Amino acid sequence: MQKEQSRECKSKRIQEMHRRVCQIKASEKAEVKYMQSWEEKILIKQAGIAEGEQIGRLKEKTELVKKLSNKFSIEQIAEMLEIDISEVEKIIKEIAK
Repeated sequence: MQKEQSRECKSKRIQEMHRRVCQIKASEKAEVKYMQSWEEKILIKQAGIAEGEQIGRLKEKTELVKKLSNKFSIEQIAEMLEIDISEVEKIIKEIAK
């Protein structure tokens, strides 16, 4: 249908645009560039999601350590959160800043 419409159109500009679009669609080089761009966007999105999840987990741990630090030892907190004592100590140092 689009080809029919572009043929019927009297505008040289529209006809030239249509011809160029057809060339691009038929080009393997353009297809490869498009696919690479698409893949890069997916990878960037996945990296952003992973980074966001990591930040979220760190914030969650920080909040839990804040709440637990007044009542429990570092060892107890590490055991409850199932993380290394060194990580709990690191979080407590960050909180103290």
